[in-house]
Amino acid sequence: MDMRYSAMRGTIGVREAALRFWAMRTVAAALGEIGGHAVAGKGSHFLAAAVVALIGALYARERSGRNAFWPVLVGVSTLSAALAHMADRSLGIGDVVPSVQLAALFALALIVWARVAGTAGLLAVGSIRDHAPFWIVAMLAQAFASSLADWVVDPGQTGSSIVLLAVAIGLPAVAAARWARIARPALFWAAFVLTGILGALWGDTLIRLINAGHALST
Repeated sequence: MDMRYSAMRGTIGVREAALRFWAMRTVAAALGEIGGHAVAGKGSHFLAAAVVALIGALYARERSGRNAFWPVLVGVSTLSAALAHMADRSLGIGDVVPSVQLAALFALALIVWARVAGTAGLLAVGSIRDHAPFWIVAMLAQAFASSLADWVVDPGQTGSSIVLLAVAIGLPAVAAARWARIARPALFWAAFVLTGILGALWGDTLIRLINAGHALST
């Protein structure tokens, strides 16, 4: 099974309820959120450089194959989470404005990609080397998702329940839409963002539990 078939099976899985793909996608987002906090929160430039080096090494290999998809996705999610946290801190006015900005960048990247490759190309993950646009869009999508998750977990944020409601309603709606005549790229990227939010929330919850455990032990 080559990378294209594996990836395409995962994306078409919005219609086929490929639970395994989306479960792994959510776990990758959670791991990326934890790594992103380490990069942005403590200024761990070594970790950021290691993530970039890992992505570059896998990207450079001619035969990295489908097994490289998930490590690269975790690395991209780590950089995405760090980008979301740094955007939030640089503005210092809450998570709503960074979320809107990242959403605009994500939408712009999708539009440009669709104009260049056509809408069918939005699902062609293919090999690590052949489809760099996918990873750019995926990074912006996860940065948007991480920013929305920060909106939920950060204290003092108003209207964050909207994000939780969107995830609670959106995921079942996207799963049910497999029977509807809706463009598969739209379903895929909607599911990608929603599972990214869910994974980021899990990652933030784990970070808070770990921090609470450390506080109790000291």
